[in-house]
Amino acid sequence: MVTLATLQNTFDEVGEKYHVLRIGDEMHIFITQRGARVLGIFPAPDSHNLLWSNEALYTADGFRAFRESGNWNMGGERCWIAPEVQYNITDRIRFFETLSVPPRMDPGQYTFMVDGNRVNLRATMELEAHVLATGKKTIFVNRSIAPTANPFLWHHDGIALADTVSFGGYTQEVTLKDTNDSDILSEIWNLVQVIAGGTLIIPCTPTLDVSDYFGSPTDETKHVERGAVRIPITGARQFKVGYKALCMSGRMGYYRELYDGTASLLVRHFPNNPGNPYAEEPPALPNVRGHSVHVYNDDGGMGGENNFGEMECTGTTIGRSLGKKEATDLFQIWVYAGAPSAVKALLPYVLGVDW
Repeated sequence: MVTLATLQNTFDEVGEKYHVLRIGDEMHIFITQRGARVLGIFPAPDSHNLLWSNEALYTADGFRAFRESGNWNMGGERCWIAPEVQYNITDRIRFFETLSVPPRMDPGQYTFMVDGNRVNLRATMELEAHVLATGKKTIFVNRSIAPTANPFLWHHDGIALADTVSFGGYTQEVTLKDTNDSDILSEIWNLVQVIAGGTLIIPCTPTLDVSDYFGSPTDETKHVERGAVRIPITGARQFKVGYKALCMSGRMGYYRELYDGTASLLVRHFPNNPGNPYAEEPPALPNVRGHSVHVYNDDGGMGGENNFGEMECTGTTIGRSLGKKEATDLFQIWVYAGAPSAVKALLPYVLGVDW
């Protein structure tokens, strides 16, 4: 586990730019230029990170070795460009054998500007398309991260309940622009790496439409109970699944009990448009599209003292055939921390389901 002070000391020593942004009374996030990450969420200055982060970043020597190795997996929240089956592989039949992360995507070459309580990250990426299309795609990405208000602020029935826990939240406004007007489809792909040991709760319709991407998904990924899918994130069994937008509500949450007897709830509020193409496809299922949400469970060995899973959502698709060269999407994260019973009591308000 890592504290805010540890990350600050390491980044200072290796000369990497970062900014600590206050998102609540005591809650802060740690934003990096390298990889353009929200690398950490800290409920209090001495708290441990609520997001998964790579333990190589905890010491200066480890960070230097990490950079020299070409490793991309810092952890935290990141934005990639989807479809993965188009930009990160060259052969969908040999998915893992041909899988790689383009350096222009991650760590990328982001500019980093702090403007009061807002952090702006910008990059231009030239990516090579395979499988779904061919050719080069030049994309401009602008990301603006700023605090957001507690959703309970105007909810009179729930405000007393919300006062029993600490809150922090932020909005990420992401603009994706096609600068060479090609027919190659692209989308913002927003991923949050969470520490294993909790439960991912995804509100959904009873008629769940889920696709297996790879690995061995657990039975829970396909089971709807009391208005939601509830998936234990174990970090011990690799799989990925995708959920069609028509079944999703535009929110999901990750509940985890912490080392000190408290609990945290990370709520993702994201755009969910069933009419959007969502061009990502499972490797073995050509033309199966429309997934706005993906869930990844790792099997360990990726560089952390704890294993992880991912809460993933995708933004508006752009491309010449759609008549869209540019799209802007808003992704929010609301963070609640406190006694387990108090945090669980918020679920009907923020996710529409109970524990």
